[in-house]
Amino acid sequence: MVTVPPIAPGILKVIAEKTDFYQRVARVLWNQLNKETREHHITCVELFYRLHCLAPTANICEDIICHALLNPDKGTRLEALFRFSVIWHLTREIQGSRVTSHNRSFDRSLFVVLDSLGSSDGAIGAAAQGWLVRALSLGDAARILEPVLLLLLQPKTQRTAIHCLTRENSAEDWHHWLNRKQASFGEAWDAPELPEGGCEDGAPLSQLTTVDREAIWAEVETEPETRLVGGEPREHDRPTRLQDLLDGPAHATAEDGSERTESADTSSGATDSSENTSSVSSPAHYPQELSGGEQCCAPLAAAARAPSPQVGSPTCLVRADSDRTQASESPPSSDEEAAAELQALTAARLRKQQLERQARLEALFAHILLYLQPYDSRRVLYAFSVLEAVLKTNPREFIEAVSRTSVDTSATAHLNLISNLLARHQEALGGQSFYGKLPSQPPSACPHSLLIELLTYLCLSFLRSYYPCSLRVSHRDILGNRDVQVKSVEVLIRVMTELVSVAKAAEGKNVEFIQGLLQRCRVQEFVLLSLSASMYTSQKRYGLATAAPGGALREEGVLEEHVINLGQDQIWSEHPLQIELLKLLQVLIVLEHHLGQAPEEAEQLPDLPREWRRALNFQQAIRALQYVWPHPLTSQGLLVAAVVKGLQPAYGYGMHPAWVSLVTHSLPYFGRSLGWTVTPFLVQICKNLDELVKQYESESAKLITSKRENISPDYPLTLLEGLTTISHFCLLEQPNQSKKTAAVTDPTNLKNAKNAILEELPRIVNTMALLWNVLRKEETQKRPVDLLGATKGSSSVYFKTTKTIRQKILDFLNPLTAPLGVQLTAAVAAVWSRKKGKRHSKTKIVPAASTSQLTLVDLICALSTLQTDSVLHLVKEVVKHPPQIRGDEKSPLVDVPVLQFCYAFIQRLPATALQENFPSLLGVLKESVQLNLAPPGYFLLLSMLNDFVTRTPNLESKKDQKDLQEVTQKILEAVGNIAGSSLEQTSWLSRNLEVKAQPQISLEESDAEEDLHDVAATASAMVSASAPSVYSVQALSLLAEVLASLLDMVYRSDEKEKAVPLISRLLHYVFPYLRNHSAYNAPSFRAGAQLLSSLSGYAYTKRAWKKEALELFLDPAFFQMDTACVHWKSIIDHLLTHEKTMFKDLMSMQSSSLKLFSSFEQKAMLLKRQAFAVFSGELDQYHLYLPLIQGKKAPPPLQAPSPHRQVQSGQNGWRPGGPTAHAGRMGQC
Repeated sequence: MVTVPPIAPGILKVIAEKTDFYQRVARVLWNQLNKETREHHITCVELFYRLHCLAPTANICEDIICHALLNPDKGTRLEALFRFSVIWHLTREIQGSRVTSHNRSFDRSLFVVLDSLGSSDGAIGAAAQGWLVRALSLGDAARILEPVLLLLLQPKTQRTAIHCLTRENSAEDWHHWLNRKQASFGEAWDAPELPEGGCEDGAPLSQLTTVDREAIWAEVETEPETRLVGGEPREHDRPTRLQDLLDGPAHATAEDGSERTESADTSSGATDSSENTSSVSSPAHYPQELSGGEQCCAPLAAAARAPSPQVGSPTCLVRADSDRTQASESPPSSDEEAAAELQALTAARLRKQQLERQARLEALFAHILLYLQPYDSRRVLYAFSVLEAVLKTNPREFIEAVSRTSVDTSATAHLNLISNLLARHQEALGGQSFYGKLPSQPPSACPHSLLIELLTYLCLSFLRSYYPCSLRVSHRDILGNRDVQVKSVEVLIRVMTELVSVAKAAEGKNVEFIQGLLQRCRVQEFVLLSLSASMYTSQKRYGLATAAPGGALREEGVLEEHVINLGQDQIWSEHPLQIELLKLLQVLIVLEHHLGQAPEEAEQLPDLPREWRRALNFQQAIRALQYVWPHPLTSQGLLVAAVVKGLQPAYGYGMHPAWVSLVTHSLPYFGRSLGWTVTPFLVQICKNLDELVKQYESESAKLITSKRENISPDYPLTLLEGLTTISHFCLLEQPNQSKKTAAVTDPTNLKNAKNAILEELPRIVNTMALLWNVLRKEETQKRPVDLLGATKGSSSVYFKTTKTIRQKILDFLNPLTAPLGVQLTAAVAAVWSRKKGKRHSKTKIVPAASTSQLTLVDLICALSTLQTDSVLHLVKEVVKHPPQIRGDEKSPLVDVPVLQFCYAFIQRLPATALQENFPSLLGVLKESVQLNLAPPGYFLLLSMLNDFVTRTPNLESKKDQKDLQEVTQKILEAVGNIAGSSLEQTSWLSRNLEVKAQPQISLEESDAEEDLHDVAATASAMVSASAPSVYSVQALSLLAEVLASLLDMVYRSDEKEKAVPLISRLLHYVFPYLRNHSAYNAPSFRAGAQLLSSLSGYAYTKRAWKKEALELFLDPAFFQMDTACVHWKSIIDHLLTHEKTMFKDLMSMQSSSLKLFSSFEQKAMLLKRQAFAVFSGELDQYHLYLPLIQGKKAPPPLQAPSPHRQVQSGQNGWRPGGPTAHAGRMGQC
């Protein structure tokens, strides 16, 4: 008995092709779904769905729904949404239990509705969101996601793990494997290249979003043998054998590897990679044949020609070790043997370095998956955009739905194809065929029991997937794959952001569920590895871009990176993916924080051993070059290394804002790694800002990489904001912290980070000073104006917004002054010592501040939180307890530099401000003079005191005046002790002093080698008998400059006598220098004469020096001096002027009463001194004594000139260099 169909197939064909029967019926049924005919809805929906499944194409019914949903009329669209919801809800049971003949769904209509979720029309968007929320609440998550998952699991997206390619041990194995894969998708290899992964540009949306389930089933179940195109490859088509490129033990390894079967256990690929990496270039057999005309495998071909490190040959390493052992045991018998052994050791060391580098790269690229054929990236992008739209409008409802919906084919029939495709993808990952019959037991490597886990897995899979170099793809395919990677990360960001909200509820079940999800999908590991691999790619491109012509980097060996087609784009092509990965990392860090710490293994241990265990585990994780489970992201060495390198120019300036954002937003969650991470990050910020300043100062047009990369003009502001946020978080107390945040930012972690940043504070202050100097130049420098009236400024565009940058610098420094004023002042002093300028005047004891040092003063003066008294107080604290600056070889203290800064600071103050802050200045002087300062420190104290006394009027308060006199006395005595550092006692118990017989350095010679204050920086100790004599000369010179006038202003007219004892004590160290006329004492002799000359100008001081000066005048060696005679002229003049009878007594003096000279010379020597006394006075000063002078004058010897002419000639003939005029004595006048 034969069953005859009611309608013959031919009639059906005529109805479908020649009539619009299906369209008319579908339109009638669609119109019956209005609100007036609710009683017919169930029947109409059943008929409409049956018609949809029986129609010649799925577009017949879909076109009617889509046209209504896309109708320009708003009312029509709202009505269509209502009718679609009716169809959706009434077909729930039908689709859930559908058979193979009923495997059509309303995919296009569903996509249109999902696209309406974010409609600009609020009513349309609200209606679509209302349907979505209701559908998710009724358990329709799997129905909604099914077409999306089919787009994401399309057969052309099959991929294999990279170790499945690199594990092949011979070119023959790779050849057979590749031909086996070609047989599975031969059409894709031989088809002409289509734009964007093989899709025509004019394809409408209906074709783009149509999911043909029957075609997918038919495609994947076809056996590979039936898909062969052209049979087995011919012998002459075989690629070049890899053994021809490689030598050594790889040949033996290849023979062993060729015996392996196709079904080898792929789970051991990671562990066996170290034994089989000698053939990692296997996809490079025929680059010309498979890469088309784009030469995408050029780096691979170049690398294949390089010598390969034999990783798979343990005998090489053993032999190298044995050679080294033999070299250490038996001495070489000849030079040739020694040279050979040295060469062997060098080769072994280089081989070890190559192996270590290859191991690092293997770990870096171990997560990569490789596509086996080009795929349509537009379909995948559309699927991700649908997911993103749902997560954007209704994230909470969607995450809740996919978190409770399992991928259960027994309960949900329409997930059969999804489960089948997923199993096939798992087979392909292990190197097996995607097509044909599946094994009876599908692999359990990735069960993905829940939809949220499946979505996470798919996003990570697309993130990790690349095209291999051996595959012929267009540049558009590579760009499309990059877009897919970026979109997958964007979807992951939205999923993880919503999981953060779920974790905040602190429900134990939710926390365990999210932890299990992250662990099973290895989210953190794959994200970190993807970021590291992308950064490595950027660095390689930067190296190629900046390498000299013809000096391209030569690759050693054939590595995993050469298997992957990363494109030939510029450095910034990786930036979109890296930016999204950083956003994802930021969300994951917050998520891990809310999930809490992983349970400790040893809870029963005491607190101290448990803390040791935690510290040890942290050290191991922070130093590791791979992901270490179960440590959080912030404790992973991969992340810390990425953060440290993120701001380096090799990774692109365009990434810097994203890195700054990641670090600043993750500060509360870094925990133990806070100091490890942010300190080098801040140092790199300073280096980048310094580079901008260097560019500005050199007026160069662009940075090194600016020819290939554009840098935003607000780049300095971005870095300054990051610097401020990070520094303030670690250095300042955070009063408002939540309980969870406070738990992460443990006081110990904050303290460690604070100490680490304080060590780099001088580096930061130096950068701020450089920026401040640039701003000052921009504001004050007058630039020429051209004929059009335009100002010709710097070519740099980064410092044009001077007000904004100035405010950012002040915002950074002002909050630090109150809690960290001492450290900030010490940092300023450290920077001051490094910015020394060239001394313009060699005779100036306290050198003038350089321009860069004055910039520091300007910067401190601009801080609103630092008043003058506050600065002086901080200076006093730093001098009392000077911190040691890290990083300098000599580790100098900052006590002298901070006094130099203070001296320049008070010089900038007006006289009124200086007088108002006298108590603070007095505190600095009083505290500092009691300390064990280096000699230049006391010179600075005396200079500051002299500056204050000179520029301010007398103090009204008697107490202040007394305090001033006391501190003056202490400072002068300290400087006097330094002045006497070149003296020694004549005998053990004697108080008489004499000059040490050692060379002395004059002020003119002191700057020949180095600045004296630099020497003082390392010789911060009290002056002793072994102190350099240069300080004694400087002390005498400084006293000569300031002592007389200083005492005159410090002691009032009625208090002058109080200064005489002080002057006597000081002159106690001066007269020994004046008594010594040796050549080596010339610098001190000149300085002492200058000091005595300045003091002798004040009559009240004569009691302290009159007697000694007269003795020196009558000394036989008095005239043995050089240019110091000019000072003695004024000394003798003052001596004779202050004592009214002194000149008369000198003129009346008898030579016999002196007994200073031999009888033959007495009268002549006395006559010379009498003549010098007359010469020292002013013109006609002693004309009243002319009769006395003439009466006492004896006729001169015939052979000697007149004393007056002798002195006059000596005066005219003074010149420096007196010590050489007479053997061992100064020149004679």
